[in-house]
Amino acid sequence: MYNSPGAQQPQQDLQPQEENDKIIAAVSYIFAPIVSIVVLVTDMKNKPFLKYHAYQSLVVGIALIVLYTILSITFVGLCAAPFLFIGQCYFAYQAYSKGIFTIPLITDLTARFFSDFPGAQNKTM
Repeated sequence: MYNSPGAQQPQQDLQPQEENDKIIAAVSYIFAPIVSIVVLVTDMKNKPFLKYHAYQSLVVGIALIVLYTILSITFVGLCAAPFLFIGQCYFAYQAYSKGIFTIPLITDLTARFFSDFPGAQNKTM
């Protein structure tokens, strides 16, 4: 679909600098929050594109850990686990193909939790 005129557009500095940046961003959703933490404690945090996805996938990873923990005590949790993993794969695909994207609630939470989250600059109120 086309973006509406009021839709947020990614800033130029939030574009990947290298092809590897897109791969690392995608992997950060699949192996969240481990890869996110690695990005944030290394020099990769100096790239706004990777920092954006690292923070966002960190929040996704924490949310998934909480969901897996809560749902694992029931049969529903065993049934939901594959769907949660499919969601992670979808986010990885979006990060690789689109670059910058927003996840409802998650992107807002990320902007609230982390003052240096690059996506907070895109927010228009």
